[in-house]
Amino acid sequence: MPRLGLRARVAALCALLGFVVSACLALVAVHFSDSYVHRLIDEMLRVEGDYLRERYSADGVVPHPRTKHFYAYVASPDAGNDVPADLAALLPGLHEVKDARGERHVAVYEVGRQRLYVVLDIGLESVRERRLSRDLAALVLFGGALTAWLGWFFAGRAIEPVRRLAREVETLDPARRIGPLAQEFARDEVGTLARAFDRYRENLHAYVRRERTFTADASHELRTPLAVIRGAIEVLLDSPATDPAMATRLKRMQRGVDELRDLLDALLALARSDETDSHDARTPDLDALVDELLRERRDALGEKRLQVERSSGDGAVAIGAPQRLLRIVVANLLRAATQFADGGRLRVAVTPGTLSITHLAPVLEAKPAAAISIRPTLDQREQILGLGMVRRLCERWGWTLDEDVAGDGAHAFILRFG
Repeated sequence: MPRLGLRARVAALCALLGFVVSACLALVAVHFSDSYVHRLIDEMLRVEGDYLRERYSADGVVPHPRTKHFYAYVASPDAGNDVPADLAALLPGLHEVKDARGERHVAVYEVGRQRLYVVLDIGLESVRERRLSRDLAALVLFGGALTAWLGWFFAGRAIEPVRRLAREVETLDPARRIGPLAQEFARDEVGTLARAFDRYRENLHAYVRRERTFTADASHELRTPLAVIRGAIEVLLDSPATDPAMATRLKRMQRGVDELRDLLDALLALARSDETDSHDARTPDLDALVDELLRERRDALGEKRLQVERSSGDGAVAIGAPQRLLRIVVANLLRAATQFADGGRLRVAVTPGTLSITHLAPVLEAKPAAAISIRPTLDQREQILGLGMVRRLCERWGWTLDEDVAGDGAHAFILRFG
């Protein structure tokens, strides 16, 4: 029964128990019924046989009982012998004869030189036995069905605390602290299980709290040196002594700092435990947010010789998530899609409920967009920084992020909201 549920297992075991108990009771009933009937028949035959023997000894007339069950024979050496052959060989005493005619009980008596045979024919008793067997078989089936139903009913009542505990555990969030589960259950096996869950939840909550505290502290601590580095780069860029070649290198450093800042923002978003509680915050226009991020990265996209293609649906696309969170996700996806780009086209499309970011490599420009049925390359996927954190953010908000990577470097991300 490994595939059956706990309630079905209890019902099946109860049905098996009911079947076994009913069968044992039926066998006991058959045994005692047969034993009682045989004792009753032997007693009746003995009483009637003694009575008929006394009458035959007194008047010498062969008795003929007025009943369809009792009849008598007399075997005499002087007179003819009309005793059936299967009875004539019986010795004095009580006998039981079974043949095609059914079951007969015979009492044989010695009366002088004659022998009296008193026969009790219980062939009709076989009909009663067959009816009793059918009734007992029906009783066994009914007992099994009844115990199965009772087992199912009482098992449902018995395992209700287990179900309630399963529902409570299913809705638990390791990041939130609520009252202990054990206080809602009795001090029995289910209560012991609830206390075990409470201890495990406390350990898990402590682990999550330590992880988020470390991530948040690390993110905050790293933002300060990044701000200093970015400020120094801006000062150097504004300096008249900076030549174009140096400016190019400084802008590359500035983009690296911005990418690291995006990663720290993603870490900080993951570290906060109240992100999914702020569902009231909405982003009114995803198109405007994407356009703003593309403007901020215009220089970086230009250095990678990327041609940006923008498409959007009719009207503003509102997303039920904070704009700061969406900004982190979209910024990291733009960076991931263009991290290894060198020329080509960057296609960004916003439709209701979907954001698509696709980089088409230069070798694919002459091919239609449908030619990008690309499969992920493990080496390239592992080199994309921050993609794992973006996936975790999408999972926490119930979004779906699909990634396609071609062997020649073409990249496509499709983010589905909801």
